[in-house]
Amino acid sequence: MSKDFRPWKIDEAQLLPPSVQDYVPKDHLCRLIVALVREELDLSAISGSYRSALGQPPFDPRMMTALLLHGYASGLYSSRRLARAAVERADFMMIVAGDPPDFRTISEFRRRHLRALGELFVQVLKLAEKAGLVKLGHVALDGTKIKANASKHKAMSYERMKKREAELKAEVNRWLEAAEAADAEEDRLYGQKRGDELPDWVADKQKRLAKIRAAKAELEAEAKAAAEEEERRRAAAEDRRIAEGRKRTARRQRHRKASPRAKHSATSPIRTAAS
Repeated sequence: MSKDFRPWKIDEAQLLPPSVQDYVPKDHLCRLIVALVREELDLSAISGSYRSALGQPPFDPRMMTALLLHGYASGLYSSRRLARAAVERADFMMIVAGDPPDFRTISEFRRRHLRALGELFVQVLKLAEKAGLVKLGHVALDGTKIKANASKHKAMSYERMKKREAELKAEVNRWLEAAEAADAEEDRLYGQKRGDELPDWVADKQKRLAKIRAAKAELEAEAKAAAEEEERRRAAAEDRRIAEGRKRTARRQRHRKASPRAKHSATSPIRTAAS
């Protein structure tokens, strides 16, 4: 009896959730980051820098800040990787709400608002830590320890507070430096391209089918040629083995004929019973 499998509904039209936030569970990190950015952070230093009404409207600074923050907290520093995640990963797709910026926009936003972003990211880490989180994404925090100490001493000492703030600033600086280094290296490698572009024929069904069939035919021809070559090699090896066997047999026969015992047996008189 054959096994039944769950249906693969890849060609079936489906209704998306009514809210992009439903792309991810309620306890997902990206929901927390979006909430922090929208409800707790003051982005006036960033939004106030956009004064000209000319050209296309820029992306919402809150969305861009949340995108960068979630990316860096998740260990994604490259602007190209962030742009790719915004169209491939549900958590990033939720943040950009179906309107993803390209990698140039992401990189330019980070460079333009580097100082303000650094301060905002430190503020987010301090809030998360103070709230008792053990980590934010891949960033380890000691929020539970801080909360326990606060319950004992009512407040963190000034020296400890300044030391911890310096540690969080160092972590954020590491994020921003890693992002700059990743972008510089990928710009060197790919120039103005994303770096993951596929040929045009991939998006065209007919061209894709023709290309894949041609490639399949080439692979089959190569496999046939390889099999014929392997058969030829085996036949040649078998011929060599047979020839080697014949040579060994001939050498043994010559050796027996040339040995003294063989000569003695051939020339010694036959003794009769009478003698």
